[in-house]
Amino acid sequence: MKRRDFLEYTGLGAIGAAATLTGCSEEQPAVKFWQNGNFRPVSEEVTLTDLKVEGVIPPELSGLYVRNGTNSSSGVSDHFFGGDGMLHGVRLEAGKATWYRNRYVDTPVYRKETGGFGAPKAEDTTSAVSLIYHGGKLMSLGEFGYPYLIDPKDLSTLGVFNYDGQLTGNMTAHPRIDPDTGELVFFGYNVMAPYLTYMRADAAGNMLQVEPVDMTGPSMVHDFGVTENYVVFMEMQVRFSWLAAIAGSGLPFKWDDDAPCRFGVMPRTGTNADVKWFDVPSCFVFHIMNSFEQGDEVIVDAARYDQLWVKNSHDFFHPARLSRFSMNMKTGKASVDRIYDSAMEFPQVNRALWTKPYRYGYSLVVDEKNDAPERIEQAEGGIRKYDLHTGAVDSYLPGVAITPGEAVFIPASDAATGEDEGYLASFLYDKNAQTSAFALFDATRVFAGPIAKVELPVRVPVGFHGVWIPDSAMG
Repeated sequence: MKRRDFLEYTGLGAIGAAATLTGCSEEQPAVKFWQNGNFRPVSEEVTLTDLKVEGVIPPELSGLYVRNGTNSSSGVSDHFFGGDGMLHGVRLEAGKATWYRNRYVDTPVYRKETGGFGAPKAEDTTSAVSLIYHGGKLMSLGEFGYPYLIDPKDLSTLGVFNYDGQLTGNMTAHPRIDPDTGELVFFGYNVMAPYLTYMRADAAGNMLQVEPVDMTGPSMVHDFGVTENYVVFMEMQVRFSWLAAIAGSGLPFKWDDDAPCRFGVMPRTGTNADVKWFDVPSCFVFHIMNSFEQGDEVIVDAARYDQLWVKNSHDFFHPARLSRFSMNMKTGKASVDRIYDSAMEFPQVNRALWTKPYRYGYSLVVDEKNDAPERIEQAEGGIRKYDLHTGAVDSYLPGVAITPGEAVFIPASDAATGEDEGYLASFLYDKNAQTSAFALFDATRVFAGPIAKVELPVRVPVGFHGVWIPDSAMG
């Protein structure tokens, strides 16, 4: 997305005009990592069939794995988050991978239909962050704006979705589905008041609640926690910055030492008046692994950064650690403890355990030594499994040549009872061949590597979040 388009789309058109008039420009990074290596966009939409499988795809897996990510249709963007949404999907059926497709999310931004400095429309989003399947609909989600409906048969875009007009603004890229009720719990945030709006929809996709929540100012709120009885909002120190917006490079968010850092806990059916705020040590969180209740405590396990985007919004290269935030609803006290010392990101769990106490979590391994733009090609990634009861970890570490993407848990079957009884799905990038593969891992033996690989003669760029949709859910 171009700078002017982003400003329009977030409601900052006047600031964009000011930047044009003043000629101000924030310093660009020396190495634009998102235009090199496997971060760079691919140029074509392709459909591949008759895919060769190395190993064995469990025959009970029948459905679609699809992942979202940023892929600039022009080939360049001012920020890593700034490209158009592109979906990469693999269809599994009867032990075969019947197709791979990559498709742009067909939005007005992708079609280059936005222009001028008028008020933004909620459909003017890149829709480039994640996906969720709920109420019989596959939705592509961005950081801001409306969801877009996607046809799971071919990944084509069906159009914008706004809950029959009841979604009046933005929808988060990280909703949660209650595994017991099927209720979808989500929020949207904005740089203008109301800064955050909480929402719920029933299992059929009917809006149940729309509740503005007071915050002290415009924080970046990428994710949130959901437990059986509560939701947890995070107001942290990456804040919208008028100066960064005027400077005009990247995104208009930046670290603010003077901003509050706190978690707000609200009953899931409550109102703004019911929010209880807990101060926590200075930090930032993009992604939550899981949230649950334990006695009087509301627990949030997350990838915690000590700080982020300190210089500007290109300043990604700080380590995140898996950490546990605990908010005591009786005493009003909060604490935070590190669960694991090594750097990580993109935490995941068995989604049947969303909102519940759990034992196993999964994440990407981050090579802290080489986590810098000029050393990305030397970085050694991997997939890590955490046993939160014993403290043990199980890691797939393929070396410098292979880089995994987010690992999404797939239950072995609808009747699976073991928490880790299932598989992890990921795209693997081969730096030497500059091609990718879809891979499945046995979630009980991650260290053993893929039990099945579907080699693709194309590259799947670094992206964000995916979802598994079994045929049993699609009907």
